[in-house]
Amino acid sequence: MLKLKKILALSLIPQYLLIQFISFYPNFIESVYSNHIYIFISSFFRSISSNIPYAIGDVLYIIVGVFSIYWLVMNIKKPKRLLIELFACISIAYFFFNLSWGLNYYRIPINNQIEDTTYSYEDLNKFSLELIKKINQLHFQLTSNDSIKAVLPYNFQENARISISNYHNLEKKHNSQYYGYKFIDRSIKSVSDFNKKGNKNNIKESILSYPLTYMGFSGYLNPFTHEYNINSLIPDNSKPMVISHEIAHEIGFSSEMEANFISYISLINSENIYYQYFGHSFALRQCLNELRKLNKENYNLHLSKINKGILENYKETFEFWNNYNNPFEPIIKNVYDKFLKANKVKSGIKSYNQSLSLILKYNKPYND
Repeated sequence: MLKLKKILALSLIPQYLLIQFISFYPNFIESVYSNHIYIFISSFFRSISSNIPYAIGDVLYIIVGVFSIYWLVMNIKKPKRLLIELFACISIAYFFFNLSWGLNYYRIPINNQIEDTTYSYEDLNKFSLELIKKINQLHFQLTSNDSIKAVLPYNFQENARISISNYHNLEKKHNSQYYGYKFIDRSIKSVSDFNKKGNKNNIKESILSYPLTYMGFSGYLNPFTHEYNINSLIPDNSKPMVISHEIAHEIGFSSEMEANFISYISLINSENIYYQYFGHSFALRQCLNELRKLNKENYNLHLSKINKGILENYKETFEFWNNYNNPFEPIIKNVYDKFLKANKVKSGIKSYNQSLSLILKYNKPYND
């Protein structure tokens, strides 16, 4: 048995080298893995985990965590055996992670399919002004009062159902509207392939919501069970974007930037006005963050044009996360940043905030 464990532990090295080699062939990963093998794997695991009403992946993580502590205590005086077994476990987890989902990190990035991902200050400013008009109108339709925040009227299961239907709607809408950009076409193709394989509702409230909150995460896709685990403590107004974001990960968009963009277009193309509102709200927040860096005076001018109720929605989210600030969150975020960079996401955790260039490119034909 110990010999087998040594072989498993040592297999981590050729596994890593193989993954690094494959990463230089994104076209192969895109055509063979992401668009064929992964769709089958995803469908298989969802067919199992979707029949279980609670987040089975969370339960497995808890069991593994408790057993790991017990195993560490029992083997602390046997450092050689401990290291062999530790690396054997890492090797197995690494293999299944990459096979089940992780290879999507190395597929062709959306922004590599765009000739020009840059945008001018004028583009940003023009889009921001149009966006403010749009979101002010949507907000007033929802509240009939420009000073109160919009309140999402759905429970968790209703939000899950609407989010799934948004992705089906996105595929149908594309059949009647040609965007003219390869990165949109690829995105819709992924949605279409995913839907054809039966996009079962596998969206679940995480059992680990409190730990997730203190770590600063709104949710996560479990790459082993293919459940979309949502932090149940986050404000309701955050849930449309978070749920849609995790679905985008499941479709195979591993980059946080890409997942944000795909979830954005699924929201603004929704038939549900609340989801349209929160989709545009996400884009406006991205624009405001960038304007604040580039021109503080113009940023303040834009703020003055936004309905106070919209700002109340932003304030609610900010205050929620501010209440859970703790010294461990930056450490955890730093570890996650290193993990993303190790998987070819060059900007690491900053990629969460880099979807603006894709959003502007998506909207540019309608703003020229």
